[in-house]
Amino acid sequence: MTEVRRALIPCGGKGTRMALLSGGRAKELMPVGGVPLLLRVMAECAASGIEEVLVVAAPHKEDVIEIARGAAGTEDMPARVQTLIQHEPRGLADAIRLGREFAAGDSFGVALPDNLFVAQVPALAQLMETHQQTGKNVVAMVELFPEDAVRAGPTAIYPGRLSGDEFAIAEIPSKGSRSSTFDLKGKPSGFTGVGRYVFLAEVFDAIDEIDRQLKAGEELDDVPVMALLLERGRLTGRRIIGDFLDVGLPVGYRDANERFAPEDQQPRLAR
Repeated sequence: MTEVRRALIPCGGKGTRMALLSGGRAKELMPVGGVPLLLRVMAECAASGIEEVLVVAAPHKEDVIEIARGAAGTEDMPARVQTLIQHEPRGLADAIRLGREFAAGDSFGVALPDNLFVAQVPALAQLMETHQQTGKNVVAMVELFPEDAVRAGPTAIYPGRLSGDEFAIAEIPSKGSRSSTFDLKGKPSGFTGVGRYVFLAEVFDAIDEIDRQLKAGEELDDVPVMALLLERGRLTGRRIIGDFLDVGLPVGYRDANERFAPEDQQPRLAR
């Protein structure tokens, strides 16, 4: 397996759940501990060994593009930054597919900017390790407990089996409605997939295949793509060792600002 040196950061979402806090500006530029979310995720990429990132942004997010480009090659940032416009909001898998040329046939990371991690080893680097060990596409998994319900939002519990830090996924469940919360069905904890991935170039053909099955106007989401990869034995999970912060939710955003407050003894940028 070749080392993963590229990562894609999708910035196409509208951020409707964060509108009251963002004041209408791009959610990816909301500050956490004084640092825009986008730059925290770019720093995680750089700390994971990523040399080049592709920021895929919606047409109205010129400020996101400007800040991403301006960060290239600066301290704690990837050496090179490319940007690309997702002209129609067709979904996460569509944004990933826009990176086909960028990936150049190699494996690449995907990092969603509304997910942050506090970990000794960067979250993306943890996935890259499992990718190297298994040769498979990898999705980040975090363990949820009953008390996490208010902070996890609408997410699904993945059936599967933990072996070391690899989580062998048995099924890719649907995400559920935006108003739903996860259901542990009486179990003390469960695992869910979150916004870090490592994909091989085979993901692009899988996205194309799912796209051909969709009706006009349907969103091209990542769930059916992962389900197809899993069906073919080409997907596994990686338990993240560290704390997960869903900053795409107001409660998670407030938690993150507490964790990264300047007076805390945390690193300047999330690792």
